[in-house]
Amino acid sequence: MKAKVKTLDIRAGKPVVILNNRDAAERSIFLGDRICIKYRDLEGMAIVDTSKEVPRGNIVLFEETREELGVEEDENVEVESTIKPDSIDYIKKKVQGEELTYDETYSIVEDAVEFRLTDSELMAYTVAIDMSDFSLKEAKDLTRAMVETGEEIDVENALDKHCIGGVPGNRTTPIIVSIIAAAGYKIPKTSSRAITSPAGTADTMEVITDVKHSLEEIEDIVEKTNGCFSWGGALNLAPADDEFIRVRDSLNLDPLEQLLSSVLAKKKAVGADTVLIDIPMGDGTKVRDQKEASKLSRYFEELGKELGMDVFTLISDGSTPIGQGIGPALEARDVLEVLKSCGEKGPEDLRDKSVKMADLLLDEVSSDAEAEEILRSGDAYRKFKEIVEAQGGGTTDPENVELAGNKYTVKADKRGRIEDVKNEAVSKIAKAAGCSREKKSGLYLHKKKGDPVEEGDELITIYSEDPKRLDKAVELAEQGKVYRLKSLLSK
Repeated sequence: MKAKVKTLDIRAGKPVVILNNRDAAERSIFLGDRICIKYRDLEGMAIVDTSKEVPRGNIVLFEETREELGVEEDENVEVESTIKPDSIDYIKKKVQGEELTYDETYSIVEDAVEFRLTDSELMAYTVAIDMSDFSLKEAKDLTRAMVETGEEIDVENALDKHCIGGVPGNRTTPIIVSIIAAAGYKIPKTSSRAITSPAGTADTMEVITDVKHSLEEIEDIVEKTNGCFSWGGALNLAPADDEFIRVRDSLNLDPLEQLLSSVLAKKKAVGADTVLIDIPMGDGTKVRDQKEASKLSRYFEELGKELGMDVFTLISDGSTPIGQGIGPALEARDVLEVLKSCGEKGPEDLRDKSVKMADLLLDEVSSDAEAEEILRSGDAYRKFKEIVEAQGGGTTDPENVELAGNKYTVKADKRGRIEDVKNEAVSKIAKAAGCSREKKSGLYLHKKKGDPVEEGDELITIYSEDPKRLDKAVELAEQGKVYRLKSLLSK
């Protein structure tokens, strides 16, 4: 079938085309089928959508397909049906509860990267993994396949850390990287943006400096400074992970094999030999009890060993937010406060956890360096500034980090002591205020777990770039679900 091209200046996120529904039906092409589009000496695969609004004899190309073929509006292309990839049979095999070979797993991952699989097919694979018993072999195969279908950073003997998430704040990475790099070790840190949290490390660091770098730029930055703070989404490291994450989030699933592979594939791709995994445990986190945390810890360590990596874990208290700022700019202020003051100012829990994790990494590689000393001496802050300068420069003074102009402070209506700070309520308010899209928005926790409170004390200050968002966030905050306050007798 020859078809005239109509283009849409819209990115669909994968190769998608739209055919007239009658044109498609006459050629036994159905919604979700794959077709091959040929233009001159090039050809590309795309997934079909259909619409009666498309004139007969035309094909609508989204930006991805137009770029791949280099075709322009009103030019003609050849459209052919294509055979479904073998990976679909392997997905069916997994759905039936069978264990896959490495080649079968690689085929699924490769087709996910090349956008040859529909969302429903990726969902079927994800659900099948979630419903099956954990397989160390398949987790290893999936991790290897995810690494081998992407690019890798050429850094030898690197250290790395990762937190599985679930705790607002907890922005330990910039402090840990600064300490480890100052101690003389390579730590090429690539981080994600927020998925369901108020901020990711990449969101926070983007307030301070540029986080979008090529692989070559990262290698150069690490060679000069020992560390970096880069957004993993700008790279082609384990790219299948982005597809799996997107599907997992839409289904609210977190299959163990995919969680482990997602984390360790990214670490393997940056050349990390020694990796510390932070597993926060407690209400409002992904891991609710010690039994589940211990199991996850064991699986991380076993899979790391299978991959030739030294992976060890820290099961940490995740029952309450870490730090006082929640949201990209506010978390950046916390980080800079700790670093610039050499640990004398800023949230104590953020400082203490960062130092503890840095020491664990240093101990694992038998280093004589001490994280506390590196922070106190100012070496960590100097290293942080050096990395920021290598990444194009930026602010390294907490006072220079701008916050949204619209703000409101919630005050205590009675005296007492803070018994608990609810993670879920904090995240909900921060996101209502505009996090993480609006980097200057968020909230500041004036009181932490264990703090005494007097009537009229400031509890939470909410910042938002949008007055309407601020109103919604304030409404949520005043419902009183952030703090659990134990009343004290009046004076």
